[in-house]
Amino acid sequence: MSGMGLLQHRSAEEMRADDEDEAQRQAEEERRRQELIESSLGSHIQRCWENAKMARQQIEYRMLDCLRRRKGEYDPSKLAAIRKEGGAEIYMMLTATKCRAAAAWVRDIMIPSRDKPWGLEPTPVPEVPDQYLEPMIQQIRQQAQQMQQQGQQVDMASMMEEARGKLRQKADEAAREATDRHEELIADQLAEGDWDDAFEAFIDDFVTYPAAFIRAPVFRRVPELKWLEGWKPIKGEKIRPEFERVSPFDLYPSPDATNIDDGAYILERARFTRSHLNQMIGVPSYNTEAIRRVLDEYGQGGLRDWLWTDGERAELQDRGHEWLTPGETIDGLIYSGGAQGVTLLQWGLDPDEVPDPLAEYEVEAILIGRHVVRVRINQDPLERRPYHKASFQPVPGSFWGQGIPELMADIQDVCNATARGLVNNLAISSGPQVEVFEERLQPTEDPTDMYPWKVWRTQDSNVTGNNPAVRFFQASSNASELLSVYDQFERKADDATNIPRYLYGNEGAGGAGETASGLSMLMESANKGIKDAIRHIDRGVMRRVIEALWLHNMQYSDDNSIKGDASVVARGSSAILAREQTDQLRQQFLQMTANEFDMGILGQDGRRRLLESVAEKLDLPNLVPSEEEMQENMAGQKKSQQADDQLEKAKTQAEIQEKQAQAQRHQADAENTQIETQDEQKMAPLEAQKLLAEIAKLISETQGQRDGSDDGTGLESAGPDSGNAGRGASGQPAQANARGQPGQSGAMPRSR
Repeated sequence: MSGMGLLQHRSAEEMRADDEDEAQRQAEEERRRQELIESSLGSHIQRCWENAKMARQQIEYRMLDCLRRRKGEYDPSKLAAIRKEGGAEIYMMLTATKCRAAAAWVRDIMIPSRDKPWGLEPTPVPEVPDQYLEPMIQQIRQQAQQMQQQGQQVDMASMMEEARGKLRQKADEAAREATDRHEELIADQLAEGDWDDAFEAFIDDFVTYPAAFIRAPVFRRVPELKWLEGWKPIKGEKIRPEFERVSPFDLYPSPDATNIDDGAYILERARFTRSHLNQMIGVPSYNTEAIRRVLDEYGQGGLRDWLWTDGERAELQDRGHEWLTPGETIDGLIYSGGAQGVTLLQWGLDPDEVPDPLAEYEVEAILIGRHVVRVRINQDPLERRPYHKASFQPVPGSFWGQGIPELMADIQDVCNATARGLVNNLAISSGPQVEVFEERLQPTEDPTDMYPWKVWRTQDSNVTGNNPAVRFFQASSNASELLSVYDQFERKADDATNIPRYLYGNEGAGGAGETASGLSMLMESANKGIKDAIRHIDRGVMRRVIEALWLHNMQYSDDNSIKGDASVVARGSSAILAREQTDQLRQQFLQMTANEFDMGILGQDGRRRLLESVAEKLDLPNLVPSEEEMQENMAGQKKSQQADDQLEKAKTQAEIQEKQAQAQRHQADAENTQIETQDEQKMAPLEAQKLLAEIAKLISETQGQRDGSDDGTGLESAGPDSGNAGRGASGQPAQANARGQPGQSGAMPRSR
């Protein structure tokens, strides 16, 4: 009916039933696809596992031997031969000493306290996206059109070249800012993902085994502490990159591999816990149903696939109890290898993920028991596998290199043999050998009972001649010769490993090492050996890990401010090895430039940077201000200096004004004094006249009193001067003053 153009009517029940049938069909299709993946891909991983185990048997013997030498234990067959001969079983820990010294040396260089052995640098010619180029080109065209309309001559080539130069400069600045921010992000990811712990364990493997491995980055869902309103903590989750050290015993490359990426595949024997598997639930590319089936089948009793090396390895690593306890860990295989698109389609992968059946794809898969809990195509643009390898001494054309125990294996064996001979010789020469002729001893004498001043009871011998009952023989000591041999071979270990004894304080260097310059030369020579070893870490591990994080952030980060054209720089082998010599030269340079002429060349900013570098090496952070702080301080000092100058100027002006005012006051006082003097001079005659008038008045009053003092008898009062009563004050007759003027009045006018 529908073919005739008529509408088909279906009820809701029929449509619901069709939807359920479709969902059931899709679920059945997904189940068949998973079964195909588990059967075909699982079988392929198992075949690769068997081949890799077969090809790595000789390497397992070597790794066990390295672990024994680092631990200080003999091979079981050699230990049996030593015990058969008898004597000492001493093992000289020379290999362990060299390994510890090398590990400490590498940690000091690769894990500095205030620096990092890697960095991001913008490429010499940063790539500029088209979305930035097109607006600038449009702007140049509009500018050229405006100039042509104004009648000006336009040189498009020069304008484009100038614009290109400005754009290149802006691109360089933007790339530098982006790389700085990206460095901070990667440093934070390394800190949160326990990079330091994984890298320290990697260094121990690096100096011990033929190769050391790190798996990074590994993305897991981990718990995270979050805060709600009112600072209420809750448990959240996030997916973050983590870093794992992979034991050399657990990594199985394909037989044709010479490095991580060129082989057909690489397998890791991993051990999972229930917590690890639960963290994988919900993470993209993991099969939640397969993980739940694994937890259901092996979650209680665990799953262990024991190998022949596991027993001795567990005992050497102090985990011998694993044989006695069943454990709850679950063994699995992590597969990384290439496969053709047709093979992936046959394994049951989604056709949308395999656009070209004839192309080669890099696949990552995890097999636990018979369940494939993860399968996905490697998302790395360069299809690099998430494993990173380095060897202390690589062997060209071989996947495995050589570790320190192998480099000095013969020397360690000779030192052990010499030490055993020395101990045995010292034991046998420590006292005399005793020969007892029992026929000469009394039956009551015990020849094994010997002590000082013992009296031996003997009897006649049937044998003629001088046959004492007890004779003593002292074995000779060869200690000095054996010690000389041991010392010579111990020195050979320095040459074999490039780790001299004076580096870890065993003894003085002697000879050239007795002077500072000679010791510096010896240290520089020793650095060449460790530089080569650290260079392998830079190339095989550090650069690859940082590039993997950089690529992941560039692909999936939402922060566009960190994205830019950059390259990873591994600084381990070149940056910090000459640290002490560089610090000494820097301090000398600081002293040499402490003069006005050099300061004029360096400037304050150059001096600040030099002081900052010295302060960082002296572990004095935040002592020297940054450039911005210095500018602020200089601006503050300038303002303070200006304020001080203004204050000083104001003080000077105030002092000048005060002195001027004081001078004016003095002048005014002088003028007042002069006026007062003139007034006094003018008033002096008047005052004198007033005074004379008062005196005359006083004399008159006195004269009147004398005239009125007669007592009625007509006699004048007599006194001591009564005989001179008729004379004036000057002894002249009184008639001389009878003109109405007091005495002396005639003399005063003349004086005026």
